[in-house]
Amino acid sequence: MSLLNVGLILLSCLSHSLWNILTQTSANSRYFSGLKGLWIIGLGLVSFFIFDFPLNHPGLLFWAALSGVLHGVYILCLSRAYSTQDISYVYPIARSAPAFVPFFAFFFLGETLSVFTFFAIVLIMLAIYILHFKGDLIHGFKNLGSAILHKDLRWAFYTLALVVAYSLVDKQGMDVFFTLFPDQAFTNGLLFFFMESFVGFTLYVVYLFYREPKKALFSVWKSEWEKALIAGIATLGSYGLICVVLQFEDVSAVVSLRQTSVLMVVYWGCWKLGEPFGKQRILAAGLMVLGIALIGWGE
Repeated sequence: MSLLNVGLILLSCLSHSLWNILTQTSANSRYFSGLKGLWIIGLGLVSFFIFDFPLNHPGLLFWAALSGVLHGVYILCLSRAYSTQDISYVYPIARSAPAFVPFFAFFFLGETLSVFTFFAIVLIMLAIYILHFKGDLIHGFKNLGSAILHKDLRWAFYTLALVVAYSLVDKQGMDVFFTLFPDQAFTNGLLFFFMESFVGFTLYVVYLFYREPKKALFSVWKSEWEKALIAGIATLGSYGLICVVLQFEDVSAVVSLRQTSVLMVVYWGCWKLGEPFGKQRILAAGLMVLGIALIGWGE
């Protein structure tokens, strides 16, 4: 992987950490995500008059629409997870996609697997286990099983599944985009992000208006509109840059390196917000990043 692409991914990590922290620290994560989405839709409409969107290509529209649907459900699951649990607990689970993406990329996209990948998967699974470890081996397994089935904690695992799914879809979409327009990689990433965001956030905002009390919704929007704008710009930087890099690199390597944001977010949650089990969660995040490094090394 080129140094430029590594730099773009690390910049994406910082942006991803920022909008997740802003979302989790909102008065209502679900309402905040909807307002962030409105800002992104607005930015997308402005870009519509600046760039030439390839709306006449059915294959590209299919991948953008599918990515949008997956992202819409992902936003719902992530915001629900943040409404019920600490960010230093939810984020490592939701971002453990490197343990699963290589397998699906092998079967569906023809990417190769290395021995490093298998060792990495063991480390990442161990990290998820440590998040639920409270004293001894048996209780750790019981706690992990309870977390997967729990009516609140299950949202973190739903989020994980959706990260895997939209990562594969985004790779397919960006391959099509690059084939059509090989000389405008940055513009391709920006346009694909806005196309899928328009679908995903429209679905999410409609859901909010259908299910949530309007008074409470508008109250959060009125008090946090500036914060949501920052989160929207950070989301654009996060996913837009990843879409750029996906045109040149395997999705397994991109998703793996991107998860270095886990350490950033866990540090913020444990040391800055004072969330409990700090040493345990820092250890889990460190093992996860080590596993991510092994996947990247084996690419």
